[in-house]
Amino acid sequence: MADFSQWIPEIAARRESLIELRRDFHRYPELAFEERRTAAIVARRMSAAGLEVRAGIGKTGIVAVLRGKEPGKTIAWRADMDALALTEPSNTPFASTFPGVMHACGHDGHTALAITLAEILAARRSQLSGTAVFIFQPAEENGRGAQAMIQDGALDDPKVDAVFGLHLVTRLPAGQVVVRAGPVMAAADIFTIKIAGRGGHGAMPHHTIDPITVAANILLSVQHLVAREVSVQEPAVLTVGKIVAGASHNTIPAEAEMVGTLRTLKPAVRRQVKERLAPFVAHIAQAYEAKADLVFHDEGIPAVINHDAQTAMVRRRATEVLGEEALREADIAMASDDMSRFLEQRPGCYFWAGIGSGDGYSPTHHSPQFEMNEDGLASALRVALAVMVEALAVKSPTYNPK
Repeated sequence: MADFSQWIPEIAARRESLIELRRDFHRYPELAFEERRTAAIVARRMSAAGLEVRAGIGKTGIVAVLRGKEPGKTIAWRADMDALALTEPSNTPFASTFPGVMHACGHDGHTALAITLAEILAARRSQLSGTAVFIFQPAEENGRGAQAMIQDGALDDPKVDAVFGLHLVTRLPAGQVVVRAGPVMAAADIFTIKIAGRGGHGAMPHHTIDPITVAANILLSVQHLVAREVSVQEPAVLTVGKIVAGASHNTIPAEAEMVGTLRTLKPAVRRQVKERLAPFVAHIAQAYEAKADLVFHDEGIPAVINHDAQTAMVRRRATEVLGEEALREADIAMASDDMSRFLEQRPGCYFWAGIGSGDGYSPTHHSPQFEMNEDGLASALRVALAVMVEALAVKSPTYNPK
């Protein structure tokens, strides 16, 4: 096992700059495929550290390559860069300066952490075997960035052997890490249902075909499809998050539109529900003499599935650098992340590191009140660095490859 003690001073020396870098990204958030300022900072820092930089990968993504002194494995670390379309109410000195845009999912911390991780490894390049590839990904929030980077060769030049990454989470206190082998985050599919009825006066509904009534019945009935056709042992969530219909209190509209998401873990369950949903919805509408068409957007995002060997290594390294009390088994999350695209292509592991306050309550991700406990950044960096040190087979006097 590589001697990790020699790396700890590198983390301590960069703690304040890591926090300040995260705060800078937080002040100037950018939406999916608009991360130009962020990408420019990444490229500048990576070039200054002596990494080979390729910009414009997946539109606004950056790939930075650090080649060790000796040949070895090629290990990727992935970090996402984009923010959310939210207005931050915070009065902190580093609150978002862009109304309607906010880092409310920790991606500012992911980017700052990955930059710092790369700089630490670059400072000890002479001890490295193999190649570290740092993937700074755009557009995680819309689920398109990972695939765009893969199509532009992010995993192929050089050819990556394994990929790792982490997500900062407020539900964990700072200093804790959770990890799980196998399915750990859900596949996500977005659908739209367009309902065609017949409009008319609200006082004479018998002369109309009310699409709002149809939408209401579809909303309730699709939950029974999941509850009665999917095994109770298989997680599946179907949520309608948007219904648009009508413009006046006394008019029944001719059309309604519903937009929702399907979350599943197993491909077989995903196929089952997707195949059943469209005819199920159509038949409900038909019962009211209306018409409903359901369409899934694109191909969705697959589930995040961690690979056994890489997960075992993350678990071992996290225990070594933070202690057994800091590590536990992750619960399955029905949220999604397009890190899954990278894990479809290469073995690897995606894990969570805590940035919660530890007082029992922290605002959830995607909330305007989101804020991280920045003490968690250094702990997350310790685990990330320990993982990359082992994965790259760093040379040291006490390291004996098995």
